[in-house]
Order: sequence, then C-alpha cells, then structure tokens
Amino acid sequence: MRSLLLAVSSFAWLVGSLGCTVDASSDPERVGRASAPIVNGTISVAGEDDSAVAVLNLPPGGGFNGACSGVLISQKIVLTARHCVARTQAGGIACTKDGRSISGGGVLSDYPAENLAIMTGPRIQFSRFGTAPRGTKVIHTGARNLCDNDIALVILDQPITDMPIAQLRLDGPPVEGENILAVGWGVSNDASTDYLRRRRSDIPIVKVGPASSSTGGGVGPHELQIGEGICSGDSGGPAYAMTTKAVLGVVSRGGNGYPATEEDPTYISCVDQEGYVTRNLYTRVDQYKDLILSAFAETGEEPWLEGGPDPRKKKFGEACGGGDDCRSALCLEAAGAKRCSELCADDACPDGYSCITIGEPAGGTKVCAPAAVQPAGDASGASGGCAVGGEPTGLVWPLGLALAAAAIVRGRRARRR
Repeated sequence: MRSLLLAVSSFAWLVGSLGCTVDASSDPERVGRASAPIVNGTISVAGEDDSAVAVLNLPPGGGFNGACSGVLISQKIVLTARHCVARTQAGGIACTKDGRSISGGGVLSDYPAENLAIMTGPRIQFSRFGTAPRGTKVIHTGARNLCDNDIALVILDQPITDMPIAQLRLDGPPVEGENILAVGWGVSNDASTDYLRRRRSDIPIVKVGPASSSTGGGVGPHELQIGEGICSGDSGGPAYAMTTKAVLGVVSRGGNGYPATEEDPTYISCVDQEGYVTRNLYTRVDQYKDLILSAFAETGEEPWLEGGPDPRKKKFGEACGGGDDCRSALCLEAAGAKRCSELCADDACPDGYSCITIGEPAGGTKVCAPAAVQPAGDASGASGGCAVGGEPTGLVWPLGLALAAAAIVRGRRARRR
C-alpha cells in the first residue's frame, strides 16, 4: 500500500503515498516526490475530525503492509484513493491536464478487500487490528491508470456507529480560492511517525481542473490543486470545505520537484523549498457522483449531501422521542404519539397531513400535522411543550400538539410567552 505518489524522473511521479501529475509542457528538471502526513499542521484530537479514518493493509497471517487515509461517508462506506487499495505500476506517473497518461500510473490489481482494515479515532492503535472493521468489496471506475481516476470506495463488513460521517459536495464543484481543511496520517515536517491524525486548516484551492498549473504540470478535469499541506501517509485523506466541512476530494499525489537525496528528511519534498513550489492534487468527489452513489446503493444507505439533513436521522412520519431524532429537527406530538414532522407553507404537506400554525397566527410556526388535528379555539383544553434549538421552553400552545425537544433547523426560534 502506498500513501503518496512520488516523482523521481522527468514527467514522472512515483506511485507511493502521494503523487503529482505533470503534462508534456512541464520542466523535465522540476519533478517532485511526496508521501503523506499533514505538513505544518496540528494534532487532530478526538471529536475534532472523527470522520477521517486510517486505511490499513493487513494481510492474512499478520503484518502491516502500509497505511493510507480515508473518510467515513456512511456507517459502512469509506472513501479513499484508488492507489491505496491496489497494486500499481512501479516508477513514475505522468498525466496531461486533460487526464490522459503520459507514462506510468498503471493499476495492476486490487488488494483483497478483506485485507483493508479501518482504524477510527485520532491514533492508530495496533492492539485494535484484530477487531477493526474490514472491507468486503472495493468499488472504483475500473480504469487501468491512476491519471484523473485516483478514487475508490471500501464497503465494510460491519457498520461504524460510534463516529460521525462526512457530508459530500456532489452537486457542485469546488471553487478556486476556496479554503479547505486537510486531515490525515502521514509524514510531518517535525519528522515524527507517531501514528497520530493531523490537520491543517485554511489551505486555499489553487486550481480546479482542467487547468494548467503556473508551477508546472496539469490539473485533470476530475482534480483540484492546493499548495503545501500534505505528505506521505495522507493519500486518500479528505479535503473538507472550511465553511461546511463537506468533502470536496481525496488526496491523490503531490510534491515539489526538489531533487532530494537519501540524506534529506522524508518531508523535504512535501514543503516549499527555495525555487521549488509544492503542488498537491486531490481527486474531486463531484466528478464521481454516480460512482459514489453506486456504493450507497450497495449498502442501502443515503449520502449526507452538503447542507442537507443527516440521513441517519428519522424521516417525516417516523416515531421520535425528540427533535434531535428527526432530520427536520421537529418532533410533533399528536393524539399521544410523537412523529417527525416538518415545516410547511400553506397546504404543502404529504397526503393525510395538513399545514397548521402552532402559536399566534401572526408569529406562529407552520408544521405538518395529521389532518384530523385542527387548531383549538383557545388554550383552555390543551397544553404541550416546545423546545427550539434543543432547549425546553415550556410553551403552552392553543392546540393539542407538542414540539418535543425540537430544534428548528431553518433557524427559527420561538418566542417565550
């Protein structure tokens, strides 16, 4: 398993932990190499970036054949780089800005899915190797070259239920100048290999493919480019949007073209040097929407789309104990039963439900309620409780309905009465 693609000759990036691509117009003397932990970053503590995971290659009979990074996008799906889950051609890889291969980057065969173990939390713990979730299937495009295709998904043999999942930006592209958060395991410029997760925030996107890079090389149509920030071991790790923390891409390759020697530290090719600017490439998720959705079809889960509701929460009409259980953050009590509801306008509710106003008509909240439930003329015969933003308010409505522990996600806050 490689964590980064390394460049070792003209137009060639060694397929390792991380790698960069160049096109035929690149300076043949300016090739780079890179592997993959976060450079000039900080330790990512528990609870901070817990959808980021380590992808380990653990062959039968014991042993540890390398590590990459990845991101949990459902309880049973890990998104990572293709070169993290496959044997690839030795030597360098060179690609054009339109995603074609110039040389190298060939994919030979996938690792057995069951060899891929997923480690959660901020530290890789060897004592957990035996119980870590394993792959049952690897999903990818089937392309035989990594150029513009360095992405894969691992279906797990057991759900990971104690960690958050990441949102995905599938319906729009990343934007040049947009800042990302890079998270992963890999080589740091403090030369440590302590198996800790690291992060670096506010890294600007330099190019969104297809594009030529001002520092040499091309950015494929399915890729984006940043500068310094990742190194060996970070391959497959997520680029989170700083504003929403939705995943924009996964680490493919990178480096600065510095002619490192055996005496140089491992991270030398991952940080800017005088005359050598670092280029790091990610494979974009929006360009692989259909591939990603095919993995969700395999597991029967739903993706968490950027800005949308958490798909692990309950849908409209399902039983709930409080607003935190519902995708809408609205749990409505009617006739002694609590069900997830949703905000509405006029009569825009599913069959069997009516859009009614809870509270004073001028300032109340419109929600979908069972059609048999109608607003009472006054508050004398009904009481209930409503929590907005997760806090109980003890409100009494002129209606036999209670919004139990509801947090209205659209930011509406009920006035205390």
